[in-house]
Amino acid sequence: MAKSNRLRAAAKCVLFTAVLLWTGCGDDGHTRVESAADLDLRIERLDRDLFRSAGDTAFNFSLKLYATYGAFYQDYVERILGVGRVDDPRLPIALTAFVMNPDWRAVQQRADSVLGDLEPQRAELEAAFERLHTLFPDSLVPRIIAFNSGFNYGIVPTDSVLGIGVEWFVTKGSPLEALLAPEIFPQYLKDRMRPEMLVPGAVKGWLQVHYTRDVAGEDVLTHLVEMGRVLYLLESLLPATNPALCFAFTDAQLTWCEANEFNIWKQLVTDDLLYSRKPEDVDRLMNDAPFTNGFPRESPGHIGEWIGYRMVSAYMKDHPEVTIPQLLANADPRIVLKSYKPR
Repeated sequence: MAKSNRLRAAAKCVLFTAVLLWTGCGDDGHTRVESAADLDLRIERLDRDLFRSAGDTAFNFSLKLYATYGAFYQDYVERILGVGRVDDPRLPIALTAFVMNPDWRAVQQRADSVLGDLEPQRAELEAAFERLHTLFPDSLVPRIIAFNSGFNYGIVPTDSVLGIGVEWFVTKGSPLEALLAPEIFPQYLKDRMRPEMLVPGAVKGWLQVHYTRDVAGEDVLTHLVEMGRVLYLLESLLPATNPALCFAFTDAQLTWCEANEFNIWKQLVTDDLLYSRKPEDVDRLMNDAPFTNGFPRESPGHIGEWIGYRMVSAYMKDHPEVTIPQLLANADPRIVLKSYKPR
């Protein structure tokens, strides 16, 4: 089988958390968080440990990895890679086949070459979680584990682990990019597969799992504000990050949003979308895509997240007495909406 076909066959269910954006730190003062925490965060390398140990002829490397990575290793082999049950005696054979496959070895070599020891990303993540811990002293600091998912999952936040699929952040500009099936990996996803996307994508994934409410079935406004809160928090955790990277927009898409904010809002109102509970309306504004359906092709996908962020920013500027924890505890999106005046 040709290499491209092998990679395409191996690329299964994609769950790549869309990354966000904000329009700058603003002038309300809320987003500047001085860290009072001192964490010692590290990134554990399941990817390297697996690729270096799978040649163990005694076939006990899987047990060693299980002992090291615990419940997340079970998730990795059973759900992320999908190669078998963790207690299946045939699992080492399946893992060895994965590691020895020349395509996946090339993917791992690319990750090793581009990311190295992940020290710059580790430092950024440490600073972000120190700020988060300052805002929420009782918050859980995740164990961070890097893995090679075979292009199945990019970001995997669990109750206590923040998992990062390294291959999702090194492929852009390499020969591997052409081997990813376009029907599964459209170009706008491939364009994000670069190291700069790793930290904002990982932090956003963690926040979405641990700092949002379940708003399924709620109206569009509720979805906008819920994600707007997450973006506002993300901004406070990564104040120096390029806004376009953090929203998974191109620079041109971000510029377009800023220039067309009033028109975006006008269309939401004209189309009676704000209080719609139709899943298709929520999906249209919140789901990832090359552009937002019903808007010009210059628009980005998930444009509702940006509008939600703009709403929350306006609210926080109007209410300097409100802290970020209070913002996240406020469940009434209509109160947030009152401050929004699109420009």
